[in-house]
Amino acid sequence: MNKRYVITGAAGFIGLHLCQELLKTPGTTVVGIDNERSGDWSRVSPLVEQHKLDVGELTADDWKRLLMPGDVVFHLAAEKYNSSKSTPEKVLSCNVMGTEQMIRAAAEVGVSRFVFTSSLYSYGSMGPDTMSETDVLKPKTIYGASKAVAEDFLRVYNKSHGLSYNVARLFFIYGPNQYADGGYKSVIQVNYERILNNETPVIFGDGEQELDYVFIADCIEALLLLSKSSIDCETVNVASGRGLTINKLTNIMIDVTGQTAEITYGPLDWTANSKRVGNPSRMEAIFDWKTTTTMEDGLSEVWRWMRTQS
Repeated sequence: MNKRYVITGAAGFIGLHLCQELLKTPGTTVVGIDNERSGDWSRVSPLVEQHKLDVGELTADDWKRLLMPGDVVFHLAAEKYNSSKSTPEKVLSCNVMGTEQMIRAAAEVGVSRFVFTSSLYSYGSMGPDTMSETDVLKPKTIYGASKAVAEDFLRVYNKSHGLSYNVARLFFIYGPNQYADGGYKSVIQVNYERILNNETPVIFGDGEQELDYVFIADCIEALLLLSKSSIDCETVNVASGRGLTINKLTNIMIDVTGQTAEITYGPLDWTANSKRVGNPSRMEAIFDWKTTTTMEDGLSEVWRWMRTQS
């Protein structure tokens, strides 16, 4: 049976990889929505039905014209406060008001499943404890708060309309094609660019900050499981459960390039002494998922892709 998928943020990093994976199944229809503020439609397959629209500007009635009964919806689009084009007002407009309009329409139209990408920032934790879904959410940013509120909207519309949903709290997703103009460059992108330009990688602080990295292919697998499983109304971490210091990350990156590079240390930043690691046990137990891509393999793919862009 043919399946119709609607993806917001389709021209972004995760969205374009999700589109590619869904289109591998013959007869699949993929409808993409993106305002290109931090995405790029030129990277997305022309087989995707593309709509240049802003989630923050669409009403529930607009969504009812875009959605159909039985659709599977992936809501990836979000305004991130660290984006070069973002403001607190835009974060609230897209991530709160616009998202509520979309969820309401999805519930009223009768989509079959709504998959929402939440974030580790909904926890508000900087460690040292590993973040688990049972933790009380204490977001410390407007972005994190907006994600927590959107999760509440899903619970509201499940109760009032029976909306079937799953929530993925994403940790640090990385991979090829991660950055588009207007977005935010990760430390991986920045330091690979520096190595390509024969410059030294830069680490801020002592480099002992720990992050939980998940390769894009593992992330896409998790999102597809959340969309297809008979289990719903779950909130799970998409995380490896393993903290990697910036020092170790950078040394792996240098090894992958096959080059010799000294590391330059800069002043402390807001991530000093932090540990942002997720507990993946709930995702593993309920959806039989775990990360399988090693950092060496994942970073090698990123390096190969970046060399083709230089």
